[in-house]
Amino acid sequence: MTVALALIILISPFAVATAVGWAARRGNVLRFRLDLFGIDQPDYETYRAGHDLDAIRSRFEHQPTWPSAGALGVLHG
Repeated sequence: MTVALALIILISPFAVATAVGWAARRGNVLRFRLDLFGIDQPDYETYRAGHDLDAIRSRFEHQPTWPSAGALGVLHG
């Protein structure tokens, strides 16, 4: 019983891939074309990254040292 279950588990990804491939060839349902992924829209992630870089740049203009991690291990006594 466990051998049959192991074989089913091992063969099932190939069966799913075969079924998806058959369905893709049957009709144009599962076809991926490059025109599905339009690049003509504005990329808001570049605007956000530019804003973050400007914030970092202005921070280093005011205080040009890297912030410390907190406790430096120096005892004042």
